[in-house]
Amino acid sequence: MSQDLERRIARLEAIEAVRYAFARYFHAIDNNKIDVLINEVFAPNCVVEIANYPPGSGKNLLLQGPDQITATYGPIPADGHRHNPANTSIVINDDITEAYVTSYFVTTIAWGNQGGIYEATFVPMGDGTWRASKWLVSSQWGWRLADIPMQLPAPYLYDPPSTGSHYGGMQPR
Repeated sequence: MSQDLERRIARLEAIEAVRYAFARYFHAIDNNKIDVLINEVFAPNCVVEIANYPPGSGKNLLLQGPDQITATYGPIPADGHRHNPANTSIVINDDITEAYVTSYFVTTIAWGNQGGIYEATFVPMGDGTWRASKWLVSSQWGWRLADIPMQLPAPYLYDPPSTGSHYGGMQPR
């Protein structure tokens, strides 16, 4: 096999590993599986930045490491939202040591929608998997149904998305 072909295959394998980890984020957050975020999506030293948080503050929240990420993501219930990525782009650098991901997203919530952009840098873990070393969430827009009161449990999204699924709402490993 030529070196060029080996390199092209390595790049494709990297793209697929990043795509898998990126999808795991959405499945994990929608099912409140924080252990998956910490152990399969985010690298141990990952920096998560949430733009304009709390909403309307104009400040960015920085989370560094598993404890801060767990403290913020842990309380999010799996009963009121569904994340939907779109227009996802994965670019691998020349030496296949970093991958850059951008993706629009829409989050369906019981009382409306919100959306924005994810930007992330993924790095190889040495075992064929890739995990995020940097993660930016920028929620830029949304709308709410004014005639429906905001209440929990969410009226039509009460059950986690894993209800009735074959694999617990996650891709099989």
